[in-house]
Amino acid sequence: MARKEDVAQIAQKMMYQQNNIRNIGTVAHIDHGKCVAPETRMQLADGSTIEAEIVYDKASLLGKKALEDGEKIVYAMENGFDIFSLNKNTGKVEIKKISHAWKLKGGRLLKIRLRNKFEIATTPEHKYLLFDGVDFIEKTASELHVGERIVAGRKVEPIPAYNLKEKILRLLASEPFYAILERNIAENLKKEILKKGIEKVSSIVAPEIKAKSFYHGCYRNRYKLGHLVRLIELLDISPEKIYDSIERICYRTCKNSSSVKLPQTFEDLYYLAGLFVGDGSHNRFVVGKKELENRFISICGTLGIKPIHREYAGKTKELAVTKSLMLLLHCLFDYPLKKKSHNVRISEFLASSPSNLVSRFISGYFDCDGTVEKSRKAVSLSSASWQMLKDLQLLLMRFGCTSILNSKKMAIYITGESIRNFNENIGFSLVEKQQRAMSIGKNIDGSTVCDCVPCDGIRKLRESMHLSKAAVSHHYYKYENAVYAPVRGTYKNLMKMILKESRIATKSIDELAFIEIENIEEIERETVYDFTVPENHNFLAEGIFIHNTTLSDNLVAAAGLISKELAGKQQFMDYYELEQERGITINAANVSMVHNVNGEDYLINLIDTPGHVDFGGEVIRAMRAVDGVILVVDSVEGVMPQTETVIRQALREKVKPVLFINKVDRLVNELQLTEQQMQERFIKTITQVNALIKRSAADEFKEKWQVRVQDGSVTFGSAYNNWALNSDTIAENKMGFKEVYEYCKNGKQKELAQKTKLHSAVLGMVVKHLPSPLVSQKYRIPTIWTGDLQSEEGKAMMNCDPKGPIAMMVNDVAVDPHAGDVATGRIYSGTIRRGTLVKLIGMQKDVSVQQVCLYMGPERITVDEIPAGNIAAIVGIREVYAGETISTSKIKEFESFMTTVEPVMTVSVEPKSTKDLPKLIEVIRQITKEDPNVKAALNQETGEHLLSGMGELHLEITQYRIETDHKVPIQVSTPIVVYKETIAKSSATLEGKSPNKHNKFKLRVEPMEEEIRIKLIEARLQGKVREKDKEIVPKLMDIGFSRDEAKSAWAIHNNNILIDESRGVQNLNEVKELVVQGFMDAMNEGPLAKERCIGIKVYIDDANLHEDAIHRGPAQVLPAVTRTIYACMLSADALLLEPKQLLTINVPQDYMGSAAKELGARRTQINEMRTEGDTALIIAKAPVKELIGFSAAIRSATQGRAVWTAEYAGYEKLPRELQAQVVKETRQRKGMDIEVKPYQFFLES
Repeated sequence: MARKEDVAQIAQKMMYQQNNIRNIGTVAHIDHGKCVAPETRMQLADGSTIEAEIVYDKASLLGKKALEDGEKIVYAMENGFDIFSLNKNTGKVEIKKISHAWKLKGGRLLKIRLRNKFEIATTPEHKYLLFDGVDFIEKTASELHVGERIVAGRKVEPIPAYNLKEKILRLLASEPFYAILERNIAENLKKEILKKGIEKVSSIVAPEIKAKSFYHGCYRNRYKLGHLVRLIELLDISPEKIYDSIERICYRTCKNSSSVKLPQTFEDLYYLAGLFVGDGSHNRFVVGKKELENRFISICGTLGIKPIHREYAGKTKELAVTKSLMLLLHCLFDYPLKKKSHNVRISEFLASSPSNLVSRFISGYFDCDGTVEKSRKAVSLSSASWQMLKDLQLLLMRFGCTSILNSKKMAIYITGESIRNFNENIGFSLVEKQQRAMSIGKNIDGSTVCDCVPCDGIRKLRESMHLSKAAVSHHYYKYENAVYAPVRGTYKNLMKMILKESRIATKSIDELAFIEIENIEEIERETVYDFTVPENHNFLAEGIFIHNTTLSDNLVAAAGLISKELAGKQQFMDYYELEQERGITINAANVSMVHNVNGEDYLINLIDTPGHVDFGGEVIRAMRAVDGVILVVDSVEGVMPQTETVIRQALREKVKPVLFINKVDRLVNELQLTEQQMQERFIKTITQVNALIKRSAADEFKEKWQVRVQDGSVTFGSAYNNWALNSDTIAENKMGFKEVYEYCKNGKQKELAQKTKLHSAVLGMVVKHLPSPLVSQKYRIPTIWTGDLQSEEGKAMMNCDPKGPIAMMVNDVAVDPHAGDVATGRIYSGTIRRGTLVKLIGMQKDVSVQQVCLYMGPERITVDEIPAGNIAAIVGIREVYAGETISTSKIKEFESFMTTVEPVMTVSVEPKSTKDLPKLIEVIRQITKEDPNVKAALNQETGEHLLSGMGELHLEITQYRIETDHKVPIQVSTPIVVYKETIAKSSATLEGKSPNKHNKFKLRVEPMEEEIRIKLIEARLQGKVREKDKEIVPKLMDIGFSRDEAKSAWAIHNNNILIDESRGVQNLNEVKELVVQGFMDAMNEGPLAKERCIGIKVYIDDANLHEDAIHRGPAQVLPAVTRTIYACMLSADALLLEPKQLLTINVPQDYMGSAAKELGARRTQINEMRTEGDTALIIAKAPVKELIGFSAAIRSATQGRAVWTAEYAGYEKLPRELQAQVVKETRQRKGMDIEVKPYQFFLES
């Protein structure tokens, strides 16, 4: 593998060969494919074992949605769950974080069962780890055979993640326990409550009861435990301190039960729980041994309980305890209150407890139900609960015990080396059992099931050391010839003899077991899950280490940054924090790499962009930096609405597309299409893409940029399986669709990948069809920069001149906690060096560049300089923001990012603690810098900070970033939909007066034609129109305004226009600025509900102004203009527009009716419904307001089977029957008079 610094040096040399530079983006992601069944138990690092489905559900609450399409939903977690993972380089078990949780459509799974009854079900392509005695080997589930040994866990060391006393309090608080505190603590609490106010405290701590009742309990020193927990949070009191001050607790339903002390010696509590799980029955302990009876009574005594002796003729003695103790055991240990024998299991509390306490529980359990079997040389335990045995098997791993389950005997066996570990780390407390277990542990070598080590790879190692078999050991041939597999001790001795003085490092096997596969069977699951673990790329589940993918990785692999063998296995491009790799792209990621194509080197600057529409801002900004884009389309799904959005965005920026049709193997293996049907599907996809190009591309490119199979601008393949072909590779390799079809059909895609490599086909297409910056800037600069093209700066940008003035546009800003702001962008002219003094054109500041860097995925590599035509990262410019223009000259800013997407939803945010307010303000500043799609404002009336975004998900992500990334806890209001105001018809000319009656304005309004309004939005014209802005007139005429209107335009604001049609009005030019400001004020807050206005033409017909300037100041002109516009709008039937989103829903056909019904209840217009196999696709347009809570509703309606995305679809008229209601609700929410004033009201000064 090439060092990234070395690649950076080569890349820096290539930067000046502009003909051989390609700035490209990828705009879709590849299917994940490697998944586990929902019931799979994940072994987290805190000791808990949680089913995959539940882990995913928790991730969906704690994380932020990073991707949702027709096949998968992915949540990214900034501080993900810790899980056990195997370092394949060392053989050590490590703790790593889960960065992403995936939920995907299910189907056929393979359930692998091992001889010790570890079992797990995964998709056929999911990879397992095997060991050959020297190295770890990966095999997919479909490649495994019965008898092969899988790498499993033997010993894990959990790190409990909570304070035990606090955890106990919180668990008990879920039940109606009451606590009595030590007197001095109780008195102090009462004082604090009185100081803060009983009503206030009660409303927070005990809102379900009256304040008087709450204080009555406090006065009597009798706190409901749930109230007490909330109270100490409010008063910032240590839970540990309160735990220690609780004298006793009691459980109450209809009457008091006997009290119990909270445990102080936790070893005794856990041992007691083990005794009850073993020989408990309801609230009674069945005494089997006198030794256990004494221990039981002693422990109960420490809890303030005196057990009641019960003896019946012919029955074993029983000891009964209080209901409070039983409920305590139920809360903490899931002790069943009914039918105990069949329902016991290991609780999450127990599993995530410290190992020294868990060992006491197991010891108590084995003291009751455990047996030492001398004939089997095993310690065993039987139970009527199979779930308990399965849970116990995983729990024993933390003590180095690999156990075997027997379903017929409903028993668990500990044998081999594990007996010694059991004796050392757990042990029996009963003397007799303890002695017998120690006896068999001394004389045992190992278990053939759990302690053997495979040696398939030792032969090559021995031969490399030039040793004969006999030189190793006279028994060695048996192991090398696979007659026997050595046990662990023997294996270690063999390795010592082979390696002798060699310094070759061997893999550690101390924490691993290698268990034979006993059975493989097929099962079906509707939904499957996977979890991305960076670096090691595997996790421990059901006792087994399993692996946990993509176009960008294959391209990077070919450059030598990642070895080709790792392509598709390592998500090199994907990361969220700079310090670690992630499993799915959320932000656009960058990498510069050198490829050799046809004997010539090319520098590829690649940006891998998000595939999810809610991260569309990242895609738009990435389009500004690149010249070409690889459009990845799923061969099964075809062109989806999101695909159309990406194509439109690319073409609007004059970015040339090429097409990669992915997952071709699925057409053969899943849909079982014929060669002819496959080609028909390809033609359909290509035709759809070309129709979009023809519709959205500039006139000169409508035909030139059509993608065609014949010229190689279309490539087909499978990124997951690392193969691809196009017309060029077909000619080169003499391999066409017929051969590809056969390879896929016969399961020989590995061979296919060797014959027609993915990176070769895709990079050949990139080099041949996507332009260099020398070519692209000649047609892109006039689109993205409206300055003088004949100026020195204009010519330098057109020619991509590295010696010209610096001109760079920032497309992304990230805040590095160590380096500060990191601005990434495209250099269009000049050369940026460290220490260069540059101008931030928008911020009007001069700053110095501290560092210049290339991106190698998540890492930045510092270089000396980066010239025009490349993508660079510059470090240390605090005031920079996405969209900023950086130059060494005072040039005109680059055009803002070409998007018509607008915020459609707003929330108010405030810190939970007022001390965090300054930090929150700074965090909001950073977030709006990093994500320009988030708009921030301050409500001047309430002081609230308002955040507006692209929808509910976008705002949830923003909240997550504030709370998790920046550690500022906030309170967020219910989402508010952002409406807009417009008019239905033209108004008459109305005259308004200033408050002093000395100034009069005659204005009228007209609705903007729909076509003109859309073109104005796309043109992104904004601001005051000055006489020197001569280029504005032709632009307005191109949009559709008449020449007179274009020449008379005074301002464009929020896609509204102010036009002066007056003639010879004295002093009008002197108040022009105020008139424009009054117009902007009116367009910012319309007359109906103070919402922004859109699509309105405001005309100045005439004006009469006081000759003395002091009488026509801001206090007179501003209200006169604003109120007159309001009057005109109201007389022109002002109305509200509501935001819409385009929904794409994938759902099984069986649930299509339920999904359609759910949409029908939300004022949804269904545009298309079609089926593909057993899946239905619904494309519909819905109001944003109706989509609040839609995710939960559609999940319920389809039993979680629907997968959907939402995309901005503009504003449309709110139905007439809803206008009055929504206006009233909005005005009421904003504190306005509920009724809208008549237009005459605004003409009265």
